[in-house]
Amino acid sequence: MRVCTPLCWRSVILVVAMAASVSAWAQPYGYAINSKGYDLDDSRVAALWRIDLATGAEEYIGWTGRGDFIDVEGLGFSEDGRLYGADDSTHTLVLIGTETGNAIPVGGSRSNMGIRLGTSMDFGLTFTCQGDLLVSSSGTESLYSADPDTGEVELIGSLGVPIVDLTVIGETVFGIGLGTDGAGGVAAPNLYRIDPEAPAAELIGALGPDASPYIQAGLAADEDGQLWAITDRNSVPPSEDRLPSEILRIDPHSGEATRVAETLVGIESLAIASPGACDRGLAPPTGSVDVPLLSPAGLLFLAALMLILAMRQLRLRATN
Repeated sequence: MRVCTPLCWRSVILVVAMAASVSAWAQPYGYAINSKGYDLDDSRVAALWRIDLATGAEEYIGWTGRGDFIDVEGLGFSEDGRLYGADDSTHTLVLIGTETGNAIPVGGSRSNMGIRLGTSMDFGLTFTCQGDLLVSSSGTESLYSADPDTGEVELIGSLGVPIVDLTVIGETVFGIGLGTDGAGGVAAPNLYRIDPEAPAAELIGALGPDASPYIQAGLAADEDGQLWAITDRNSVPPSEDRLPSEILRIDPHSGEATRVAETLVGIESLAIASPGACDRGLAPPTGSVDVPLLSPAGLLFLAALMLILAMRQLRLRATN
């Protein structure tokens, strides 16, 4: 029986450590609000949750609805790490505590966006690398800029597409379209490139067959420039069914989505990190095969492969 030498054990420890680091890198967490959720406990609906995007496991943080902000849709982190949200029930730009979930209006005033109450907006939002706060409305198919200190919005112009959320990678602004309309018909389940200057929404591509029918969605990019979405599938098509939300990983070059997991019912928002890749922009497509790092099977395969290669190298050294 061959005994594992100290060098052998160091190799094994290195393999385990590398596999653990890959696992940590491959499993980002996001913040989301189940504004269209259902629970017998009201404080667990219109609440902030921390979600493991690899598995869909959720951690309750706190109730945003305690201040009557019961329909927070767009979420986004500023450069200094503050979490902003747009409440459609009161047309208020709010700050949300990531430790408590409590939402307070920026500038201290409710309905601070200056939009007439009763107008269905269905907000999305993101900060750009320049620090600008962009707000989309699928209800009006328009793009706005918002003052992060007062909440007041200014119309930039029409996009002509119902964009339900926004995010950025470097200088590129992305938008995800409304999945289905009120009657359950297909609307715009696609990924778009948004030009805030024009303004315009350029089609990148359809999300594809991996994305189940949905109504609204949250869109965000992680620190590595990977696009993620959580789609609200609650009552699609309109019915009494309450379907879990779906976590998607999206190719920013093609728009194609890969289904990753399911999570809470009724999520329409997602925030992961402050605007990223500002110094390097969007990475070009590599044409390489996508290794399934986000699945336990993929991680086991990677660890086993690394261990086999390490042991083979040790055997070669022993015979020399």
